[in-house]
Amino acid sequence: MIKIETQGNEELSDKMLRLKIQELAEVVRIKWSKRGLFDIFEILENECMLLRYPLETKEISGFTTYLDENFIVFLNSSFTLGHERFSGAHELGHLTLHNDQLIKMNLLDDNEINEKEATIFAVEFLMPEIGIKEIFYKIIGVKPIYVNYRHIIIMHQYFKVSYKAMLKRLVFLGLCDVSLYSNLVDYCSLENKDNLLTLTRKEGLECDLIKPSNLKYISKEYEEKIRSNYETGKISFGKLEALLEFLGKKPSDYLYEVSEND
Repeated sequence: MIKIETQGNEELSDKMLRLKIQELAEVVRIKWSKRGLFDIFEILENECMLLRYPLETKEISGFTTYLDENFIVFLNSSFTLGHERFSGAHELGHLTLHNDQLIKMNLLDDNEINEKEATIFAVEFLMPEIGIKEIFYKIIGVKPIYVNYRHIIIMHQYFKVSYKAMLKRLVFLGLCDVSLYSNLVDYCSLENKDNLLTLTRKEGLECDLIKPSNLKYISKEYEEKIRSNYETGKISFGKLEALLEFLGKKPSDYLYEVSEND
């Protein structure tokens, strides 16, 4: 876990914390890019056992735990894909910053500091300042007071995050005037979700990021373990069927047929 000594100046301490996490996020991003991995879900797949599943509740975006010497990340795929991608980066932040706590406690408690650090990591990992400014000046190129919903749509689609996350980032970096926030954020409200879909299509862009994937997915490694356990007789056909049902699959998808023994 990153520790920043308090120097009696909360603002300075906060800036130091953000700078430290910014540097760490860059190191992690470069590490995986050297291996040809850029997508947050691909990175998590290689960092841990990844589960993506649509929950009916919106109270849980995701969580990370440590069980049987394995880090496990769960993401609620009933959120929009842009939101889920940010949740994934947030959990990668926990894996990077708080892995020692996870090993000791299995599950992180509701700690405000931990959550703040993981959120900063997610922001810096998915929306690095240099990249945001470079693309903004290259494609958008307007003064902060003239930013409108079209610019937010273009930027959030480029960096594959949610509309709201991009709006907050542009305001934080001074690229969008803070006085515009309350008006611009309305475009991504639940009441205006259909309108945002229409506006996105008008830009000639895909709408995947602003819709939930509702994906049922588990790490390929775990899927292979399920098949291996069945093929070596460690689990029954019925157990195989139940485990695959979680993934939205059936034994017949792998050409397995129930035998007399089963």
